[in-house]
Amino acid sequence: NFIDLINLMKVKDLGFDLIRVGSKNDGGYLIPDIINEIDYCFSPGVGNIYEFEKELRKKNIGLFLIDGSVEKENIKIDKFNFLKKNLSSNDNDKEITLESWINNNLNDNNNNLLLQMDIEGSEYEVINSTSSKYLKFFKIMIIEFHYFEKLTNRLNYNIFLNCIKKILENFEIAHVHPNNCNGTFNLFDEKIPTAIEVTFLRKDLCRKKEAIITLPHKYDQRNIIKLPEVKLSKRWYV
Repeated sequence: NFIDLINLMKVKDLGFDLIRVGSKNDGGYLIPDIINEIDYCFSPGVGNIYEFEKELRKKNIGLFLIDGSVEKENIKIDKFNFLKKNLSSNDNDKEITLESWINNNLNDNNNNLLLQMDIEGSEYEVINSTSSKYLKFFKIMIIEFHYFEKLTNRLNYNIFLNCIKKILENFEIAHVHPNNCNGTFNLFDEKIPTAIEVTFLRKDLCRKKEAIITLPHKYDQRNIIKLPEVKLSKRWYV
C-alpha cells in the first residue's frame, strides 16, 4: 500500500551537506555538495523558470536543455545546448529518449552528469524506458514526480512503484521536498502532496546511510509563496 511506498522513499543522511541551487522558491533544489564533480547537467522540461540551470552555468557546468514547448531565444542563459523536443520513450520528430539524447551529445564514459527533470508526468515513462546503464551516468538526479493523487489507482501505483524501485537499485534518496503548487490529498491519515521533488545520489558516492533528524531542511522553501506550505510527516524519514 501507500505506506510501503513512503517507507521505500525515506530520506537518509548520505554523508554530505546539502546546498540550495537555483531560486529561493520554485526553480531551486537541494543537492549534495559535490557540484565541483559535475561536468554536465541534462535538464528536460525547461519551461519559463531556469534559475537552477543558470546558476550551474555560472559554475562552468555544461548545459543540455530540452523542451518542446519553449523557444531557444527565450532562454536567457549565457551558453547552452538546446533541443526543441520532448523527452519520452520514443525517438521521432517531436520526441527523443534519454539514451538517444545523451548519445547524441556525449561519449558513453562520462559519468559526471546531473539530471534535473520536471516534465509534468512523463517522468515515469522516461525512467521506466531508460536502461540502468544510462541512469548510472548521473551522479545526482533531481526528479519531480507528479500526480501522486492518482496513485490510489492500482495501475498508476504499480507504474510509480516500478519507477522508484528501478532508481533505488543504483541510487539513494538524499532529499525530498513537497511541491505546494496543487496542495495535498488525504490518505491513511497522511496529507500527501500532489507533486514531490526527490534528490537522488548514486550509491557509490554515498559516505554513509543514516536517518535524518528532521524535515523540512533549513534551506527548503515553498515553491509558490502565496500558497500554504506542505509538510511531510515523520513517516518520510523516521
